[in-house]
Amino acid sequence: MTKRERKPQQQNAALAVGEKTTTADAAREVERLREELAELERVNRLKDQYLSVAAHELSTPLTAIKAYVEALSENWADPSFTQGPEFLGVLQRESTRLIRIVDRTLQISRLTSRSQMVRRSSVDLKRLVHEVSVSLRPVLQERDVDLNVQVAADLPSIDADRDLLEQVLINLLDNAVKFSPAGRTVHLQARVRPNCVEVEVRDHGYGIAPEELKRVFDPYFRSGDERIGCERGTGLGLAIVKTIVEQHGGRVWVVSEIDRGTTFRFSLPQA
Repeated sequence: MTKRERKPQQQNAALAVGEKTTTADAAREVERLREELAELERVNRLKDQYLSVAAHELSTPLTAIKAYVEALSENWADPSFTQGPEFLGVLQRESTRLIRIVDRTLQISRLTSRSQMVRRSSVDLKRLVHEVSVSLRPVLQERDVDLNVQVAADLPSIDADRDLLEQVLINLLDNAVKFSPAGRTVHLQARVRPNCVEVEVRDHGYGIAPEELKRVFDPYFRSGDERIGCERGTGLGLAIVKTIVEQHGGRVWVVSEIDRGTTFRFSLPQA
């Protein structure tokens, strides 16, 4: 075969390779767009869910506030009406609850939309654990629950947002204390794992039903267990924990048994 005969064949082969490359690139781009569309649809569904549940959560304190304001308006000039202080106490509690729901909703919105940036710095986890445990003493005393803290001596500093990490610890410990009967002990442990630091919050409380375990990190989720459902809350604490941990490149998980207790663990990469 002469050089002139080989040249067109080489050009044809090059064109074929180019066409295959272009087709493969186009296929990858189509797949990427499909994934982006699926993610946008998921976020849109989640937003609708947020709005629906948030409206339900807000309606309860608003209804109570409206009813007590109307009762006060109708009876404030009646000398025989002596329930004024009681009604005002209810209004104060429900207003505080309303503010808490709005604050938590705004916080989860900022975290999921990434408008709240993670401000990383070197965090002494041993010191942070100590400070959080001290700050929770009034709650522990009120609930008659003990806190056992075990921190590994070789626990390294981690690269994290200190304020957000503090909130993770407080949310997990607050849940453990709230859902533990009086006289029980909550355990907080921090240890070193390969390439990460692992923190565990374990209680001997009511536990979580197996069918509810996969939903505990969903925003606004509330357990159907009457012992847990009677506790006031927004259902956003664990959703915030999951969002913060994942923004730090870590993961969080839970194991639980009814009437045996619950263990939450989260891991964060070492600096």
